[in-house]
Amino acid sequence: MAEKKRERRDPEQRRAEILAAAFACFAERGFAATRMEDVAARAGIAKGTVYLHFPDKERLFIELVSGVASPILGEVGGMVQKETIPARTAVSMFYALFKREVLETERRHLLRLILAEGPMFPVVTEFYYREIITKGVAIVRVLLARAAARGELRNPAVVDVPQLVMAPALMSIIWTTLFEGYEHLDTQKLFDTFLDTLFVPEGGAI
Repeated sequence: MAEKKRERRDPEQRRAEILAAAFACFAERGFAATRMEDVAARAGIAKGTVYLHFPDKERLFIELVSGVASPILGEVGGMVQKETIPARTAVSMFYALFKREVLETERRHLLRLILAEGPMFPVVTEFYYREIITKGVAIVRVLLARAAARGELRNPAVVDVPQLVMAPALMSIIWTTLFEGYEHLDTQKLFDTFLDTLFVPEGGAI
């Protein structure tokens, strides 16, 4: 498809337009079914222009996922540096950010696609594990170890399985994208209830 208008574009602006078009295509068609020419058509540019910025659709998807997850990890990671902040507060903040920035937006479809199609695209899955999952788990591990030392955890063994903290976020994605039309899930109550099962009440009495 020919470009709609021959005009000079700031490279960052062009990248943003391509990413927006890719996001729309991935959300509508899925990762496997989306072609680079589909992204070009949605952006109103030639396919060659897309390749000038991204070598393949895997890189497009990786850029999209990184753009969503990195700010959340950065903000929660910053909380870890403040040792006076209770672990429950930091984990609660993670859930709030996840809910606002992912679950309540169209970005939730990116995580749905990773769950559904990730095994077919190991480059994408490996990136997500290396750059998002491992960093997130490392942050949670520090928080849980600190909470255990302070007697804030109901079960200190949770320190050995920090992935548990991610469980409500994954469940909320699966439910809202697959089953919400059949039964509503109160995701805020899900997060709050999980926090209550993970941490002792304020004051220390279980």
